[in-house]
Amino acid sequence: WGDGAIPALKSLDRDGRVIYVGSLAKSFAPGLRIGYIVAPRELTAELRALRRLMLRHPSAYIQRAFSLFISLGHHHSLLRRQSQAYQKRGAELAQALARSLPDFTAVPITGSSSCWLEGPAWLDATELAQAALAEGVVVEPGQVFFMDASGAPRNFLRVGFTSIRAEHIGPGIERLAQVVRRFRLRAAA
Repeated sequence: WGDGAIPALKSLDRDGRVIYVGSLAKSFAPGLRIGYIVAPRELTAELRALRRLMLRHPSAYIQRAFSLFISLGHHHSLLRRQSQAYQKRGAELAQALARSLPDFTAVPITGSSSCWLEGPAWLDATELAQAALAEGVVVEPGQVFFMDASGAPRNFLRVGFTSIRAEHIGPGIERLAQVVRRFRLRAAA
């Protein structure tokens, strides 16, 4: 998470070659299936025609309400507040990892909603995820995110943080560390 936002590639496009596609699914309303596109007028018209053939679109009044929500700046304000909250949660996660799991290597958090961790070589992240879930902590084994899952390292995992209140992150990572300590004792035996 840096101090300044990275500009959208579309904002740098001077030749009309970049299409900007976005969604309100993560930031606001996943169930409504509202998205948007910034593209040349001809392409937008064509895409609208295709969408009518493939999917039912949200009702006109919902689309109009979200259009007003965006045009009045409310969506931008929401994103700014979410970004501040996510920065705080990301910082809390980084501190908790350094404190409770110092032998794990974390990929620096730079604006995403999760953090990648590489555990010690002896760690099986799939087993860890199952044991952590029994303790109320949800982590994702990283093996499925590799191109060849069958040959992927087994000690990578992904930890999400954007939907967790900041004050719960430290205790959650400490619970995860307790599970890791049990696994470490088992691996050493």
